[in-house]
Amino acid sequence: MIGIFWVAGLVLLAVGGEGVVRGGVTMTRALGLSPVVIGLFALSLGTSSPVLAVAVQGAASGLSDLAVGVVIGATLINLLLVLGLGALIAPMPSAPKVVLRDGGAVLLASMALVLLARHGAIGPGAGVVLLAGFAVYAAVAVVSDWRRPAEHSVACAEMQKRSAGQRPAFGGGLFALAVGAVCLVLGAHFLTGAALAQAAVWNVSLAAVALTVAALAAALPVLAITLAATLRGHTQIAIGQLITASVFNLFGVLGVAALVRPLTVSPSFAAADAFVVLGAAALLLPLLSARWRLSRAKGALLVAFYLCYVGFLAWRQGLVGF
Repeated sequence: MIGIFWVAGLVLLAVGGEGVVRGGVTMTRALGLSPVVIGLFALSLGTSSPVLAVAVQGAASGLSDLAVGVVIGATLINLLLVLGLGALIAPMPSAPKVVLRDGGAVLLASMALVLLARHGAIGPGAGVVLLAGFAVYAAVAVVSDWRRPAEHSVACAEMQKRSAGQRPAFGGGLFALAVGAVCLVLGAHFLTGAALAQAAVWNVSLAAVALTVAALAAALPVLAITLAATLRGHTQIAIGQLITASVFNLFGVLGVAALVRPLTVSPSFAAADAFVVLGAAALLLPLLSARWRLSRAKGALLVAFYLCYVGFLAWRQGLVGF
C-alpha cells in the first residue's frame, strides 16, 4: 500500500512539474518576455516545483522535518548525485560566469541555511529574507545575461532548447500550468502520506525519509532531465541549471515554506546536514574552476561523497554499524 502512495506521488509530481514548465514557458513566450527571464523563472523554477510542493505540504501539515529535509536532500542530490552522474556520462564544461555567479550564490544560500539551522527555526521574517536573497540573485542573473547571446547564457540556451518548435498560445499555457499545479498538490499529498508511513515501517525518523527517499522522488524529474540531456550531448547548460535549481531550493522553497508556517529545524539538521550542504557547495567551486570542466574523475568523486552521506544517515539511524 505504501508503494502505491510513493508511485502515485512520484508520477503526479513528475507530471505536475512538466505541466508547470510547459505552461510557464508557453505563457511567458506569448507575453513576449526575454529568453533569459523565461529560462530563469519558467524553466529553472519550474523544474524545482516538485520540491516546492512537498515542502509547502510539509509546512502546512506541521511537518517541519519533511519540509526542511526534502529541501536539504534535494539540494544534495542536485549538487552531488545528479552532477556526478552527468559527468560520468560525459564531461561537462563549466563556464566561469556560472561558477562564480551561480556557484557563489549557492554558497551564500548554504551559509544562510547553516545560520538558520543553528538558530533552530525559520520564521516568517527569515522567510522574507530568504526570498529577498533569491530576488537579488535573480536580478543579478537577468542583468548579467540580458544582452548575452544564447550560447553564453544558460537560461537563454535552456529556453531555446526546451521551446523549439512550440507555438506560444497563452490559453494553452495557462491550462497546462493549472493542470500541473493540481498534479503537484495531489502528488505532494501522496508523498507526504508515503513518507510518514515509511518512517513508521522502517522505524526511522521522518527527517531521514525526507532527506533520502522523499527528496529523491521530488528531485527525480531534474535527475531524468539532466541525464537525458547529457546522453544527447547537451552538457553546456546542465551545471548552470542544477546550481540555479539549488539556489531556488535554499532561498525560494525554504522562504515560501516558512511563510506558510514557521519551521522548526531539528538538531540533527543543524549539527550535520546543513553543514554537508555547505561543504558540497564549497567543494563545487574548486572542482568546477579547475580547467573550467567537470571531468569523469570529479563526477565519480561527487557520487562517492553522496554515497558516503547516505551511509552516514544509515549509521545515524542505527541501521548499520562501524
